Amino acid sequence: MSIERVCVLGGSGFIGRHIVHRLHAHGYGVRVVTRDVARNRDLRVLPGVEVTGGNPLRESDLDGVVSDMDAVINLVGILTEKRSRRSRALEERSDFEAVHEELPRLVVAACYRHGIHRLLHMSANGADPQGPSRYLRTKGRGAEIVRAAGRRAHIDPVPEWLAGTILSRERDFNPTVFEPSIVFGEGDLFFTRFARLVRWTPLVFPLPGGETRMAPVWVEDVAEAFARSLEEPSTYQASYPLCGPHEYAFADLIRLVAELEEVRRKVWPVPSWLATLQALVLERLPGAPLTRDQLASLSVDNTCDRPFPSVLGIDPQPLEAVVPSYVGRSDRYHADLYRYREGARRRF
Repeated sequence: MSIERVCVLGGSGFIGRHIVHRLHAHGYGVRVVTRDVARNRDLRVLPGVEVTGGNPLRESDLDGVVSDMDAVINLVGILTEKRSRRSRALEERSDFEAVHEELPRLVVAACYRHGIHRLLHMSANGADPQGPSRYLRTKGRGAEIVRAAGRRAHIDPVPEWLAGTILSRERDFNPTVFEPSIVFGEGDLFFTRFARLVRWTPLVFPLPGGETRMAPVWVEDVAEAFARSLEEPSTYQASYPLCGPHEYAFADLIRLVAELEEVRRKVWPVPSWLATLQALVLERLPGAPLTRDQLASLSVDNTCDRPFPSVLGIDPQPLEAVVPSYVGRSDRYHADLYRYREGARRRF
């Protein structure tokens, strides 16, 4: 299989931009699909990167952007539900169902229609159709749609919703599913957000789910995994959890953020009843710092049996080597870099 042009759905987001840059560095031509072309024109400075408008939840738009591509990468996902983001054609579905379940189904069907053999799909660590939160359940069902389509491309019977398409005759569709833990990097939605919250919260930082284990992974490592796997046959039909090299309790990550911000904060484990009340209030604020659904997701660990699959040949970076470059005083970063790298050899 020779891949030259890749369509990236969600390529204008935090993770998507890094993946687009990595694909460009690996020599691929890239088409980024966005609903707001004007806002993302900066991506066009990379030779071979095209930014085009379209709504992936609209079948006609999806056909138009993938028809001449060799591969598709689906990164589209949401952390919270907003009614304003619901597709008009999918009003009977929740936001999570529309984005995490229906979109993967539409993407798979479009790949089948246009003879596209390769699909990389971004799921989430802990995604499970039986998971504790709507986010994890819909992410899990979306990933299973992609995996099932790959399996069924090679065996009978072909599912009814794919019958009559090009690939249902060729029996050759090879998806790969990635399930990253918390993804960090400059401009992320985790360390950057909690740094702001730590600065604003006086003395005591109330934290639900403080014992939940996490293994944050650097966005550049995730991007490299996507780029390397595109034409790697051993990754076909596979699913890969992606984690950083170390695990941490959620509360210890907040303590690290406070240390970098040079503020004294006592992390207070919030009892479950109060955490629910806290989420009920915070989910109504702009940006929804914490929702009840996110609280449910915190009831399961966000870790991996091993950081990265060996087939990709990536040695993931510890967060202590990266996070100090964008959290806290930037003028202190280089002086402290070796101290944090040394700290990466221990567990919090």
